[in-house]
Parts: sequence; structure tokens; C-alpha cells
Amino acid sequence: MRILTIDDLEGAALKYGLLPFFRNNIKGFSIEEMTPPALIFGGNDDEGCWEWKGPVIRRRTTMYGKFFRRKAGFVSRELIPYFLKMRRDSGIVTPGSTDEMIFDIISINDRMTSTELRETLIGKPKRRTAYDLPELEATSDPGFNLTSEKGAGKPSRHTLEGPLQRLQMGGHVCISDFRYKQTRRGERYGWGVAEYSTPEMLFESSELHTDLTPGECRDYIIEYVGSRFPSASADGIGRLIRM
Repeated sequence: MRILTIDDLEGAALKYGLLPFFRNNIKGFSIEEMTPPALIFGGNDDEGCWEWKGPVIRRRTTMYGKFFRRKAGFVSRELIPYFLKMRRDSGIVTPGSTDEMIFDIISINDRMTSTELRETLIGKPKRRTAYDLPELEATSDPGFNLTSEKGAGKPSRHTLEGPLQRLQMGGHVCISDFRYKQTRRGERYGWGVAEYSTPEMLFESSELHTDLTPGECRDYIIEYVGSRFPSASADGIGRLIRM
């Protein structure tokens, strides 16, 4: 299937049930490989799969997030309950963990960008000056740690990427849209910033339920995708959807 329009992008995701954005272990099974190079990212704000993601997500026929080996892609509405049942069984959020705290904040606020999450957790960043730089360099911590080693309750600068990836891989969080900066004239510019939500916020509860076991859900997804993309082996699909 060739992706040339926004409708083609949505159609491919619905046809195959799963559709990773980038190349993966299944040859030819990605938006990147189904799209002419000029239309993957596009030459302006309106043309290209990278910019079509948001409008497709808003149609609520698919769920989007970093679901495939921590890389982004779509899951069709038809496969969402099976995908969530399978992933949540192995991607359990540990009580009291940073992941649980972030998940709770997103759930309460409905939709949040990583910037809003960061400000909720540690406040707005202090504007750096030349006098701050030596201290920042000496105490910077590349890991994710809400509490610094110097004292309980004192937050440190951190990255949210790891927890957000785990929550998406576990089927607890997805991307609900992309936000853009705007000029004074109301014209958008730059890359879109992901807005995070939960499947429960975007879809009806009845659409997220299945009586199948997690193992049966995995088998169902493998059979479903395999029947629509014959060149993908059961083993290959299994590795792609592995937690």
C-alpha cells in the first residue's frame, strides 16, 4: 500500500491494525517504507505523514504512541482492546513509582505535554545566568530522579522520556494530539509537541474491553496482522508487539 494522502495514512493503519511509523524488524511494514521520501516529513506544515499524525489521531479511529519497541505508531480502533489487554498484563505500573505518579497526573489533568508535566512536578525552570553554569554543570544528573540525593523532597532537573515511554509501551498512556507554537498572526510554526492522555480519556470504556486473556489477545493480533500483511511472519509480528 502506498501512502500519498492523509486518508491513505489513516486507511493503512485501519487496514493492517498496527502500523509503526519507522522501519522495524518486519520489512516494508512501516509508514516510512510505504511513503515516498518527500512525503514522510513533507516540505511544509501541511504535507507529509509527520504532520498528518495529529489530524488522524483526532479522528479517533486509531490510537497513537510509542508502542513498538519504544518507537511510535498506530493501533486501529478494532485492535485497541486486545492490544491494551496484552500490554497492561506485562507492563504493570509499580505502586509508589515515578511512573505511577506521572500516570496519575496525566489521568487527573486529561491531557498534558511533557513541559506541563515537568512544571507540575518541579516547577518552571529557573532562567540560567553565567553565574549558575558552573554549579549546574557540577551537579547535573543525567538520570531521572524527582528527589535529589542531597535531601528528601528536593527535586532535581530530569527527563520524562523514560517514564513516558514505559507508560506508552504498557498501554497506559497514548498521544492525544500535537500542539504547535504560533506567531502573533496565529500562524503555527516549528515541530508539534506531543500531548499525552490515556486511552480511557479518548475512547468509550466499552471499546477498551475484551474477555480474551492476554495470551489470546496476543494470538489474535498476530493472526489479524498476518492475514493483512502476508509477508510478516508470526514470529516477526510477535517480536514487534513484545513489551
